[in-house]
Amino acid sequence: MAKSDVSGKALTVLGPVDPSDLGVVITHEHLLIDLGIVFVEPDTQEGLELAEEPVGIDNLGWLRVNWSSNRDNLVQKDISLATSEAAHYKAAGGGTLVDVTSIGIDRNPMALSKISSATGLHVVMGAGYYVDPALPPDFSEKPLDTITEEIVRDVEMGVDNTGIRSGIIGEIGCSWPWTDNEKKSVAASVAAQSETGAPLLIHPGRDEKALIEIVKFIQDEGGDLDRTVMAHVDIRIYDHEILRELAATGVYIEYDTFGLESPFPPHAPDTYMPSDYQRIEQLIRLIDEGHLERLVLAHDNCTKHRLRAFGGHGFDHIPTTITAWMKRQGMSQHQIDTLLIENPRRVLTFA
Repeated sequence: MAKSDVSGKALTVLGPVDPSDLGVVITHEHLLIDLGIVFVEPDTQEGLELAEEPVGIDNLGWLRVNWSSNRDNLVQKDISLATSEAAHYKAAGGGTLVDVTSIGIDRNPMALSKISSATGLHVVMGAGYYVDPALPPDFSEKPLDTITEEIVRDVEMGVDNTGIRSGIIGEIGCSWPWTDNEKKSVAASVAAQSETGAPLLIHPGRDEKALIEIVKFIQDEGGDLDRTVMAHVDIRIYDHEILRELAATGVYIEYDTFGLESPFPPHAPDTYMPSDYQRIEQLIRLIDEGHLERLVLAHDNCTKHRLRAFGGHGFDHIPTTITAWMKRQGMSQHQIDTLLIENPRRVLTFA
């Protein structure tokens, strides 16, 4: 692998920075997004009416359970709103926010740059492609090398003609069953990781078997598991033995849905959402088993109802609330700093 011009640095939308300047990091968020591909039409007349309403106090209770069945809830393109929400995180001590909005769900480099400048936050932008339904129509015909070159260009030169560069490859979308297009997307992302030294972040399919299968695929493609983050582990793996198997591979395990406790959402009716306390207990168990240095945290805020402006927990939930709960459950400040500062710093530093 050739050394990148940002080797030993972290790469934000405003340019390379020293990793020691990143501060507290949440590793999986979406400041702006169009997640309309997951919309599920309700099966009742009341639901059909609620599906078309704007997000507001009158429908918030219904939304918290049926959040993927409201069109307005799945689209957040308001830069001013995103800036205000990000500012709460900055005020709570946040230093860096990793926005892994990939191609297919409305990545917006110029907007992320504006938000970073306005808030003083470091913002790291993703590269690569989301799940199969969000892929462009010509993706099947694209050679793997062409996809790899696109990702490398986003990291090394910038997205389109903006000059704004991606500092992480991801989130790279995978479904279950895993599609051939998604396998090609992961293979291209692994090749781009090898060429650029960038970190890689995977969105796995909704099956406990999926995560290990993807890890083995990455290994076979010559990927660097020490530079790879597996997302959504808290809502993908429920069997602790499988979790141990994943941890043993050396990938970073991301607990990234803090604040989301609505079980069985319409687009994923078999997905069990643990409570935040359950997430903390699982983290403590992983720490006790020796995996402290392979864990990172986030909220995966991707809908309006989770933002402060709409009665949600916002991007500052982890530093303002979760860290206090972690201490109540016996975690030390050293362990919390490792999860929120040291581990993400290591992840985001280019090889």
